[in-house]
Amino acid sequence: MPIYPTSANNLALFIRGIGNADSVVITKDPTVGIYYDGVYAARSTGLLADLADLERIEILRGPQGTLYGRNTTAGAVNFINAKPTGEFAFKQVLGAGNYGSWRSISHLNLDDMGGFKAKFTAAFSERDGWVDNEGANAIPGLDYTDFYLRENQGYRIALRYDGIESLVVDYSYDYSDMNTAPGYHQYGGPTGGLDPAFNPITDTFRSRLEETRSPTGGEPTAYYLPETETEVQGHNLTIEWALSDAMTLKSITGYREFDDDASQNFTQSFGGAGSLEVWAVTEHEQFSQELQLLGSYDNFQYVAGVYYFDEEGAQTEQQYLDRAVVDQTGIIALDLTNFPPTPCSDPFGSGVGPDVPPCTDLGAFFPLYLGEYAVDIDNESWAVFGQATWNATERLDLTLGLRYTDDQRDAVRTNDGLTWNSFGPGQSASDLDETDYTVIADYRWTDDVSTYAKVSTGFRSGGSSRNGLNFNQAFDKETVTSYELGWKSELFDQGLRLNGAIFYMEIEDIILDYLPDPVNNPQFVEVFNSGEAEITGLELDITWALGENFLVGASYAYLDSDIKNAIFPDGSDRSDTTELVWAPEHAYTIMADWDIPVSYGNYRLHADYAWQDDQLALANTNFGEVLVEDYGMFNVRLSLSQVEMLGGDFQFALWAKNATDTDDESYAIGATSFTYLAPRMYGAEVIFEY
Repeated sequence: MPIYPTSANNLALFIRGIGNADSVVITKDPTVGIYYDGVYAARSTGLLADLADLERIEILRGPQGTLYGRNTTAGAVNFINAKPTGEFAFKQVLGAGNYGSWRSISHLNLDDMGGFKAKFTAAFSERDGWVDNEGANAIPGLDYTDFYLRENQGYRIALRYDGIESLVVDYSYDYSDMNTAPGYHQYGGPTGGLDPAFNPITDTFRSRLEETRSPTGGEPTAYYLPETETEVQGHNLTIEWALSDAMTLKSITGYREFDDDASQNFTQSFGGAGSLEVWAVTEHEQFSQELQLLGSYDNFQYVAGVYYFDEEGAQTEQQYLDRAVVDQTGIIALDLTNFPPTPCSDPFGSGVGPDVPPCTDLGAFFPLYLGEYAVDIDNESWAVFGQATWNATERLDLTLGLRYTDDQRDAVRTNDGLTWNSFGPGQSASDLDETDYTVIADYRWTDDVSTYAKVSTGFRSGGSSRNGLNFNQAFDKETVTSYELGWKSELFDQGLRLNGAIFYMEIEDIILDYLPDPVNNPQFVEVFNSGEAEITGLELDITWALGENFLVGASYAYLDSDIKNAIFPDGSDRSDTTELVWAPEHAYTIMADWDIPVSYGNYRLHADYAWQDDQLALANTNFGEVLVEDYGMFNVRLSLSQVEMLGGDFQFALWAKNATDTDDESYAIGATSFTYLAPRMYGAEVIFEY
């Protein structure tokens, strides 16, 4: 799950080798469905807000097209928040760490009042940026935010009414406000060449930096970077009405919206292309309504329902490149030594960035303005679905599910009309439908061992290449069929849990990203359908209680993929070189919990280590593969809990993330632009409950 390169509050989610690396773009849908208490979130912007009130997270692997619908070809992630208890209680979390970090989370549950229950949560956190953005070239009055800065505040209200027998009503409202800065992209290409202003490239940075530097001289250099500002809010209304002991009607109504004002400076990391600056503003809102009928009859359990979803969004982006000297004949040269310039002339009358005004004099320095373009989307979808499980025998369960979806999409791209704006106007539309199914046979060999066989399908909606040259050229849906064999077991008096799955997936009309020229024109990304992909995999999960106070666990995943008939937009067949991105062949995690009871509480030492194999950050370009090498991360936490004092229950903890200070690459764009893992983070935390 790489963090998106132009946003610190967006994750590009991947499950079983399937994902969407362009997760900020609103004209391209995800492959992993994200749900907040049953409400689908179409976009993952704001996903990294402080999820302070979670009860649990459910991760469903493989296509979930029957019950969860479109855009769940890889799987689904359910964030389940804690409900009000109806008993007065207060919980406070306070923490602090290095890089000026601190965190505060408050939970307040109120007493039941005639069937009404309420819970309030407030979360605040802050961390300084760990890459200093400073240099002698900084211009007073412009913003030079440190990379990786984070400031979050969030609030959540949860209300429940169960004062009428057979009726439960849950309502929640959440709001998050985030000020962040994106990741720092370092230049890691060859030296000896020239940048566009004919300055020699003297320095390359292939280890993690904690201050910004220029490859043309190597000195500390400030890069123009306003903070990214994001507001996310959502409403959820869930009503459950028990029609009888064996039948329940459930309604889930959701509304979510976000405003995102994002800025990224790629800090000369593209070498010959200079320093690309991107400023994007996104406004998004969505509404969904789902009705479910759940029940059982004799040896059957079933769910049937209807679903409606409407999404509207607008995304505006400006891109500009370093500085240019302009006269009556046009651009003469670029200058990277003082980026951005002293506010000065844009001969075409357009200001650049949120706080750089337009200028008036030809011949002045100014950022080479690549233009502003905007996309607007209007998507509407509805579906009917049903799934039933038949307890055929005491040990055999058979499940069949069906879902029919109708999906309509409209998108329009406009621009500011500049002659060198390569993102021309266009529009696209689609009206498609799809039927998905699930078939499962689950057999319990004993009370502790079961196996299952599953066939399931799903589809991802089509869309448009927001950053493509021809916006009128839409891409179609892709479909996935998955075949899976798995087992679940609890052995040695439930002291050992061993689960696993073997799967094979076929993707038809796979959606691929194509960067024709990631070195000189990294802003152009073509999205298209091409060929078929085959993915084979193995997953193992082990949890073993070695005594009453010691628990160990491990998980392992293996992936092998192959793409056939990969015809690219230029007409070439690249089946031999086209590969999936962010799909490591091997990955594993190990963890251990050791409890040490004492008279005044309980000590717990937790440690975990996660490793993943080489991954392709870019595979489908004219310049070969872009590889992120394998790396592992070690985390540790020592806590003392169940300490009773001052009328409450206290917990004290010390923690460290990336405890070994691993400094490997974490992301790559093109052949020269790299980000790195965050340095060691550590801190202390106290939790008290009343």
